[in-house]
Amino acid sequence: MKTLEDLIPKLTEKTRDGSLTWHLGLGSDGYKTTFGKYRVDVWKWQEEDETEGISVGLKIGDNAEEFIDSIYYDTYSSRYPKFGELHSMARRNALKIDKIIAEADEELDKTFPF
Repeated sequence: MKTLEDLIPKLTEKTRDGSLTWHLGLGSDGYKTTFGKYRVDVWKWQEEDETEGISVGLKIGDNAEEFIDSIYYDTYSSRYPKFGELHSMARRNALKIDKIIAEADEELDKTFPF
C-alpha cells in the first residue's frame, strides 16, 4: 500500500529537474503545486512550545477545501530532513531564487568586470 510519504522523493526529484512549478501557498511559509487533478501543499509550522516541523498535504483539485491526506514531522524525527529538502526546493522554486541569484551574478560581472 502506497502512502503520501512515498511521494516525497518523487516530488523532490520532479522539483529538482524543473518538472514541477511551485507557488505561494498556505501561510507565510507554505508552497503549493498542481499536477493533473492533484494539488500538493508543503508548509512549515511552529507549536506554542517552539517545536518546529513541516507538513505535506494532498488534495484532489486546486480549490478543494480539505486534504485527503496529510503528514507531518517535527525537527526531532529522522524523517524530517527529506521533508525539509522538499520544502526548501519548493520555496526556491516558488520565489524563483535560482533565477534571482543568476541575475545578481550577471549584474556583479557587469558592474565589476575585473
